[in-house]
Amino acid sequence: MSQSNEMSSFLAELAGEATQKLEAQRTQQQDQQSKNQSVNAALDRTFQFFNLFAKHLNALEPEIPRIYALDGKTQFSRLKWKKGMVDYRKQSLADNALLDHVFFQVRLDAPEPVTVNRRWEQYHDVAKDIEAFGLKPMADMHDLWRNRAQKASLQVNLEPVIMVRMHFQGNYADGSINLECSNLDGFGEVKTRLNPELLQPSIFDGIGRFLMGRSNSLPQELGFARSFARNL
Repeated sequence: MSQSNEMSSFLAELAGEATQKLEAQRTQQQDQQSKNQSVNAALDRTFQFFNLFAKHLNALEPEIPRIYALDGKTQFSRLKWKKGMVDYRKQSLADNALLDHVFFQVRLDAPEPVTVNRRWEQYHDVAKDIEAFGLKPMADMHDLWRNRAQKASLQVNLEPVIMVRMHFQGNYADGSINLECSNLDGFGEVKTRLNPELLQPSIFDGIGRFLMGRSNSLPQELGFARSFARNL
């Protein structure tokens, strides 16, 4: 009888430990579900806003009063909105699958090609930065280099097009949104990590006004850390 009581006590102890673990797992699952719902809802709000935003701006095709400068003399200006688009992807093909990311981009057109003039010693840096900014030379860069003896300096004519991109990536592990942008506020890349609850209409409005030139700055709440490629 004594052995049975000791065994019952031990089993009760194990049962308590098992119950605590199950409760902890249940709490963890609930926390993860809450994070998932928050991230998914933020991505859905993001897509809904930019989908309509791109539709309206594609109809308006407004002039964008912003200058993208490679240097003091080489600038993309008198820009015009062209072909904004937004897309999204889910984590799987299931109807209830969570959103994986939302992608937005717009093409800004300048009225004429932009010319970069540099010394030949700067060729490799120029080529790397043109690629980093997503700009398109109108002549093959390798041909320019091979024929460099024919000209005293490097001259690159660039197509009058700038691509602006925003990529909202859901981070379900920690319940955040990773935002990566290119050529958003001048040439280069910006990255930030956002609380999904931050992505609300007021923030979207601020981004939209900036994109179409009705505001000179992005919402401070985005907290961008700029990491530009080298200036040309």
